[in-house]
Amino acid sequence: MIDYILLLVLLPVIVGIVNLFLPVVLQKILNSALFIFLLYPVYLLFYQSQWTFEWMGILIFSVDKLSLMMVVSIQIISLIVYIFLLKSLTRVHEKIFMVYYPLTVAVCNAAVMSVNSWALLIAWGLSGIFLFLVGLMGTQENNSESAKKTMLIVGGSDVLLILGLVLLRFLEYSNGWQLWKIGMPLEGELARVAFVSLLIAAFAKAGVFPFHTWMPDYSKTTLTEGVAFLPAALDKLLGIYLLARLVTSVFVIGIRMNLILMSIGAFTIIAAVMMALIQHNGKKLLGYHAVSQVGYMVLGIGSGSVLAFAGGLFHLLNNVLYKTGLFLSLGSVEKQTGTADLDDMGGLGNKMFLAFLPALIASLSISGIPPFNGFFSKWMIYQGILEFAKDLTAGQQLWALVCLILAVFGSALTLASFLKFLHTIFLGKPREKYKDVKDAPFNQWLATGIISLLCVGTGLFAVKMPLESLIYPAMKEMGMALPVWLGTYSPLLVFGLILLAFIPGMVLFLLIKNIRYDEIYLGGMEAVEKFRISGTGWYNEVRNMRPLKGIYTAAELKIFDLYSWLKNIAKGLGKLLSLLHMGQLQFYNLWIIIGAMVLFWMMK
Repeated sequence: MIDYILLLVLLPVIVGIVNLFLPVVLQKILNSALFIFLLYPVYLLFYQSQWTFEWMGILIFSVDKLSLMMVVSIQIISLIVYIFLLKSLTRVHEKIFMVYYPLTVAVCNAAVMSVNSWALLIAWGLSGIFLFLVGLMGTQENNSESAKKTMLIVGGSDVLLILGLVLLRFLEYSNGWQLWKIGMPLEGELARVAFVSLLIAAFAKAGVFPFHTWMPDYSKTTLTEGVAFLPAALDKLLGIYLLARLVTSVFVIGIRMNLILMSIGAFTIIAAVMMALIQHNGKKLLGYHAVSQVGYMVLGIGSGSVLAFAGGLFHLLNNVLYKTGLFLSLGSVEKQTGTADLDDMGGLGNKMFLAFLPALIASLSISGIPPFNGFFSKWMIYQGILEFAKDLTAGQQLWALVCLILAVFGSALTLASFLKFLHTIFLGKPREKYKDVKDAPFNQWLATGIISLLCVGTGLFAVKMPLESLIYPAMKEMGMALPVWLGTYSPLLVFGLILLAFIPGMVLFLLIKNIRYDEIYLGGMEAVEKFRISGTGWYNEVRNMRPLKGIYTAAELKIFDLYSWLKNIAKGLGKLLSLLHMGQLQFYNLWIIIGAMVLFWMMK
């Protein structure tokens, strides 16, 4: 019998290695066959309660309902992004990218299916290496610096992942190196150190404050296809998957830790969306929103509420869709215009309608506008926080309420940010230099069109797909009760009411439309394009508001950048060591003796 669970890892590895020796045309054909075929074992997974793979009597991979949800998401989004990049990469990049792509899918599949610490470490580390390698493929001058920054934050957190897993092995010796089904109380110093270490690894991968600063820079400088594939999708899946395991299967956490996680999530939402508001580069704006949206997931999954937990997982799946759709839509524009600078665009809606419509749907989804999918998951998280707050003390209720208010306010600012995004790119007066711009090619609008349909479909039919088919079974298998709704929301009813208002208005407009086109004047003179006002200018006032001006200035000076702090500390230590080592042999011998004495003292 074919071991399909192993095929999800081995087959992409084989294809990636073979692609090293093939021309681009054959690479594309082989990869296409691979990603279509991988849907078959995923389909089969729905009809078996659990798949496992053992090697030398050691359980390596296992697919339960939670990992099934991740595997399904990885295969679907990988296929969609692959459709887009079939005709988007330059000749310089496409040959090596066609090698990295299946290998990245393989290690991500392995990471979410691993139930052995060593298997998880290998897969997790390799996914970080491919994140770095794809980052090096950017077209901007500083792409190598952002890739290095990514490697140091994400790769550096792997050290803490190792520490956490080793401590788990020490604390639960009888469990061996097996993962997940532990249920350890968060008591004692070693347990807390293990929890925090694993939590930081999850946060760094997903891009949670304060380990988020690699993501906006990476988004700006790296190939759009790579950003849509990794930080916007697969890295989010891995990071939040680990977080969900930590708070349900590995540790038993209390209300205090729930409130801490909620606070981190709420602060991530508001801090990142405030930074997104003032961005002038479309990819960096989307990078900050990728950070902001992960805050909702941490808020829901870390809250301790069953309903919010389900909403957090649902929001993860939603984010993979609309965030990937936004990056790919912007990528289509960037391919045609040669820029992702918002100040340099405008009026492209008529020229690139097939890029504008998916961008509009994804923008409404991420902003939480009903009946799109982003609203449903946020609504579940908000309800879950209210449910969680019922049994808290007065002070804790206030704490939870502040987190809820920040999340709702963050959603409003997200809408404001995407009004800017849509206006500066697609609306307004068309620029003369883009008069010959063409719409996105077939494969690109097909990919973004599929994502748009999924954003609408998972909003209208959310209970059936993915809640009842993917999320609820995973929660039930983990011993969690199914969520109890605090209110009633019918996406189909809301959609019907929207149509009821929209259709008569559109009919009336078509019957009596009388559009008058006037000349535009600026200061009494005919407007000249070089004096045009970009849509980003309206948001400069936010940058100059008090006390936000000081905070923004500090952020631009890297005051809140963990990487900058670590780099400065490393430089300081380097200077200190250079002072201690004077280049003379006797001093080197002295430090060797002192180091040996310290080592012996630690081992006694």
